[in-house]
Formats: sequence, C-alpha cells, structure tokens
Amino acid sequence: MSRNYFKQKVLLTFGYNGANYHGLQIQKGVEFETVESKLFQALKDSNLIMEQNANDLSKSGWSRGARTDKGVHALCNSIAVKLCINKEFFKDEIQQNEEEIVSKLRDKQKVDYSKVLNVINSNLPNDIKVHSIKLVTQGFDVRKNARYRFYEYIAPVSIYSDKKGEEILEKVSNLVKKFVGTHNFHNYSRGMKYTDPQSMRYILSIQVELFKCQDREFFKFLIHGQSFIYHQIRKMMGIVIQIFQEELPDTFIDNTFFKNQLRIILAPAEGLFLNRISFEGYNTKFDIPQRLEIEEEDQIKIDQFRPTIVDFICEQEIKNQTFTNWLKILKEKNFNIEEEEENNNKAENDD
Repeated sequence: MSRNYFKQKVLLTFGYNGANYHGLQIQKGVEFETVESKLFQALKDSNLIMEQNANDLSKSGWSRGARTDKGVHALCNSIAVKLCINKEFFKDEIQQNEEEIVSKLRDKQKVDYSKVLNVINSNLPNDIKVHSIKLVTQGFDVRKNARYRFYEYIAPVSIYSDKKGEEILEKVSNLVKKFVGTHNFHNYSRGMKYTDPQSMRYILSIQVELFKCQDREFFKFLIHGQSFIYHQIRKMMGIVIQIFQEELPDTFIDNTFFKNQLRIILAPAEGLFLNRISFEGYNTKFDIPQRLEIEEEDQIKIDQFRPTIVDFICEQEIKNQTFTNWLKILKEKNFNIEEEEENNNKAENDD
C-alpha cells in the first residue's frame, strides 16, 4: 500500500447468491467460506485495505446491515468500511512531484469511484456483486442508521394448494395482511417468551404477486418492516402454508399474537432473500456527504443481478423439487416440525 493515500468511509451496496456460503458474517476459527470473507479479501486484493488492518475488520470501521445465514441470499445488503484511496483511483492521470500528489489526494472529488467499484468486482466471484459505493460520515454504522428492511420470499403455488394461483391469491393476500402493524411475534422465533420485549415487531406492509417461471406458478412476497427476529419471516411464510395444508381457520394467525404457545411451520430458507435496507433517518441530516438512495444507474445493476437469485430459487424447485420435497417430508411427519427446526440453522437473523 502506497503511503500516498487518504481514508474514506463508504457504504457498499452489494448482492449475493448465498447458496455456496455459510452466511454473510466472517466466522473466526472456522474454514467455512462466507460472503464477508470473500468481500474483505476482494478489498485487500484491490489495494483498498491497509496491510496492518488486513486481519481485523474492526480496524477498517466495518459494520453490516443484515446478517443473513447459511443459504440465504441478498439482492442489496449493505456494509460500511473505511477504504484507503490512493492515486490509482483518480479520475485523471497525474505526473507530479510528491507534494502535489499528497495535495491532490486530499481532494476527494478527484476520485473515480466507478473505477473503485470495477476493481472490487473484478476480484469477486460471479455470485457476489457490488452495485454501488456511497460516501458516508466517519462515524456511520449501518445497523444503527438502518430505518427499514425489505425481504422477499418466493415459493411455488403448488405447496399451498392444487388450485391455480389466481384462485387463491386473494386469500393469501388477506392472510399476510394480518401481520401488518405492531404485534407480539413470540411464536415466530425459537424459545422466545411472550413477555420478552424483543418479540414486539412492526411490519409496515406485505405485498403478494403471482408470476411464472418455466410455466410453473410462484408467489412473491415483499415484506417491509423495521427489523425481524430469528426465524420470524420464515414462520410468517410457513403459517400461511400451514393454514392451507392443515385446513386451519384464518383466525389461527390472530391467535399466534397472544400468550399461548402455538406450533408454526418453518418455511424453507431457500426462498428467502434480503431485498434492501433503507436509511430515511440518516438522509435527513444536513451534514452528510451523500444521500443513501438507489439511483437509476444503481437500479440497472441491481435488476441485472436479480436473476442470479430469483431464477436460481425457481430452478431449484423445478429441477430438484426443493419445496415439494420439504412439504412431502412434513406430511410424512404429520406436520411435526420440532425436529426439523432443531436441525435447520438457515434463517434471517435479528436485524
């Protein structure tokens, strides 16, 4: 690393297919590959991390948005990190003496962040892609500044009913609307008590759409909330399937918000992915270098990456019957899911 550099805190917005990784977060003392381990290595290979900080994320001001676990994908996750910017990332070539170089390094407007982005992506595998780089304040922390999180869940219509999607779409939509608002979700996480304050969660909206992939019908759910507890989204998706399969009354969802402990199906992790994180509160501050919003150019890149996740989820069902086999096993166990939950560690985390 050249000594002619300056540090700049940035927000990296990136997507990944999580099928080949043991979650997002780097795990110390284990050999499993994670998304963070690949991303941090790419930053080092791009000459953007100082050598003395190469073995410690915290020294680079690292903070993450949503800690997705094994097998869970993200269209747009966010990580903040201090990058070391040197002259190779300037917008124009410079042929100057050392004093002039140092002076120019202080002018952060001279940096070509599209060049930084391209270099990082050149050092990443195809299933991880950085979409954008935004400047943030030096004290910026992703988790503390995140206002809302958007998740998506994709599942084949066939695991709900033998009917066509359009015939049950209205019922599915009405069922998931019951989650909107502030509720006690203690039944939607393992080992959580009704009195635990962490069980209270606020869901702003849930939208349901019907689409086709290779002539198979799928539902797409877009869940918009402040934060989610462990397993919450997968159990929200699971209980809707449970109502159809076990022919339970629609009011079963309403009953889960009360003190009684109820059994809820844990839907497969394979259909879940983080859509994005938003920063409305941070964007209202007057002293920030950039607003953290998805711009038109960013959206084009995100749309190009989306099939890496959505097509993969659909093809796994079409080729390997991921959801169909899951439902078959549940039926064989007469929907006794306790053992399955103990063995399944793929989930969204408390973020």
